[in-house]
Amino acid sequence: MRAIFRVMALGLWRDRGALLLAFALPSLVFAIFASIFSGATEGDLHLRVGLVVETEDPVLQDFAQHLTQSEEVEMTALPNSSRAQLLEEVRQGNFDTAVIIHGQSDNNNRPLFTIVSEPTREIAALSLQGWLRQSLASQQPQVLAQRLAQSTEALVDGFSPEQQARLDAALETMARESDSAAAEDALIEFQPVYGQSPASISGLSGIAYYAGATTILFLLLSAVNAGMVSLEERQNGISERLLLSKAAHSRLLLGRFLFLLSLGFLQASAIFLVARFGFGLQIESALAKVIVMALACAAASAGLALLLLSLCRTTQQATTFSSFFVLIISSVGGSMVPRFMMPDWLQTVSLFTPNAWAIEGFYGALIRGDSWSQLAQPGGILTAVALVCLLLAALPLFKTPA
Repeated sequence: MRAIFRVMALGLWRDRGALLLAFALPSLVFAIFASIFSGATEGDLHLRVGLVVETEDPVLQDFAQHLTQSEEVEMTALPNSSRAQLLEEVRQGNFDTAVIIHGQSDNNNRPLFTIVSEPTREIAALSLQGWLRQSLASQQPQVLAQRLAQSTEALVDGFSPEQQARLDAALETMARESDSAAAEDALIEFQPVYGQSPASISGLSGIAYYAGATTILFLLLSAVNAGMVSLEERQNGISERLLLSKAAHSRLLLGRFLFLLSLGFLQASAIFLVARFGFGLQIESALAKVIVMALACAAASAGLALLLLSLCRTTQQATTFSSFFVLIISSVGGSMVPRFMMPDWLQTVSLFTPNAWAIEGFYGALIRGDSWSQLAQPGGILTAVALVCLLLAALPLFKTPA
């Protein structure tokens, strides 16, 4: 038993790659998920919030000034923007949510705040609602007291003994009927960024988001697994027999790339066909854009897979390293957790992953209705990833043996 233990320990110690995978990468994965979920569970979502003020009420203007100076939420005032422009900013993902301050603090007939909500970031709007309530109670408590007094006066028409009994009865009714009009929030209303479009009503926005997130995740996994044959050919000596000239190197690499590209595109097509006929996601109006994004995702996945495999020497190394790599970039890029829930530094890092741009491209094409020029950025970045990785993967093939 001691001999077996010693042999296995020495084998692990001498295999630096296996040693790294055994200790460093699991710790890295833990650090990423701990950074994401520790902040989310404590209510710190690192929200980016837009602010437009549509009132001349000095009390509410002072409150708006307080909001922009708060360190709890990244609140950006847009003094020269209209309501429509603010909705577009949220729709394009420049803000996680937004708030419009309007009305008068002494007018009980209309809400004071309108929160702009985007379907895939609904939790951001709900978090902002709670934070606004808390901030208003701490900074402008007289507004809440004044509106409560007005509501009570309108409800009971005074405070005589008889009317006090009516107040008690009304409060009991409100407690029993939680969906009554009297129980509705008189301070805050919500405005969906897509209005009453079918996408926001039926939840298709979430389906579109996770269709893109799942596509890039499994394309990466599948491309690496399918490309393992290149390592087996290298170990068995098949590559040496195939590569009789420098041109053969390029043909062999491009052949693998084209196969992985075709496989990835077919897999992406299968996912979106399920989304279309299983969940009602309307892809017909943006079919050409979805096809282009699917090809870009498949190309990026194929290029990354070939680059990863070119850095590995054995199938075991490739299997372990690729699994950790795909897990890390998928968790950082938004395939597992929405990016707005991450700390600011991790949101910045996520822009260096193909997952973030794949999700952005598919969601823009299917839900936001992005134009071709708007899709040029995510599609172009994915294509550039494919080309750069393919060139880097080709470098070892052209090295002259010592």
